[in-house]
Amino acid sequence: MEGSLRAHDRATGKHYGASSCDGCKGFFRRSIRSNQTYNCRFNQQCIVDKDKRNQCRYCRLHKCFKAGMRKEAVQNERDCINPHRAKGQPVGTLSINVLLQAENSVQQSHDISTKKTACVGDVFESMKQQLLLLVEWAKHIPEFCRLHIDDRVTLLRTHSAEHLILGAARRSLPYNDVILLGNDFVIPLREAELEVSRVALRIQRELVKPLRELDITDKEFACLRAIVFFAPDCPRLENPRVIRYLRLQAHVLLEEATCEQRGRLGALLLILPSLQSVAWQMVETLHLATLLGEARMDSLLQEMLLGEGTAKGQGSDLKREQQNDFRSSPVTFTSVTSHDSANCH
Repeated sequence: MEGSLRAHDRATGKHYGASSCDGCKGFFRRSIRSNQTYNCRFNQQCIVDKDKRNQCRYCRLHKCFKAGMRKEAVQNERDCINPHRAKGQPVGTLSINVLLQAENSVQQSHDISTKKTACVGDVFESMKQQLLLLVEWAKHIPEFCRLHIDDRVTLLRTHSAEHLILGAARRSLPYNDVILLGNDFVIPLREAELEVSRVALRIQRELVKPLRELDITDKEFACLRAIVFFAPDCPRLENPRVIRYLRLQAHVLLEEATCEQRGRLGALLLILPSLQSVAWQMVETLHLATLLGEARMDSLLQEMLLGEGTAKGQGSDLKREQQNDFRSSPVTFTSVTSHDSANCH
């Protein structure tokens, strides 16, 4: 806004009717969407500049309005991106609180004091454990639970490898010489002659290092995971338009989480192509290991990582599980027990 320019903060364009910086754009949008009411502890004459703009939200919002920002422009923006609701398919709204709660539901504590080196079988066991946690994570997002059953299965299956890699990268942020698996086994980076260690080396260089340099926050990680998960390009989706809208919401949440630091949004999104590339290499490496008889990949991993066992006429473990209200045992999706820990929350 003009006030932002006078405060020595660079305007990035016209937002909601006024020339403004990204920080004020995000602040104004959050304030209007959440219908916030602020109070000033002084005489409503606080200095609002680049260094002090976060000290009084009342005066900052007042300055936004004074510069020409319009609250109806925020509402119009939401109306433009909101898809027409399919019949019987209500479209919810993602919130950062829901995403953070979903993350907290699958948080684990880890102990690598023994630094047990993983073999291929240990990698498979960790992957199976993390895929079960992926389902648990998804169940804590109401918008996911409202989707058509086939779309839920497709979303869980299509980018599962990327979620495994993203989780491994986050667990490994404190370490320079290993990649930490979900079962507390580690893949040493020094053993680069092993195929699985080559994948681990890429995880460290292309994901762990940039995420560590950015000092990624919990909010940013939650948004990144949602962006990867709600993928409208998945094949055979019943309602890709709804999925596209949910991904757009995740993008907006990430933009709001990073709006105070210019260029941070782009830096985080630039990690996603590397994530996809490393995930492809991991799947190919582990598939080759099974073909060579180094380890056995069970039906769950085959379905979610390789898409096998789901041809026409064959049952899907995931789909059967969806039809049973997400009930699962600690071992497989198809073992329906009285333990109902996996219902949508």
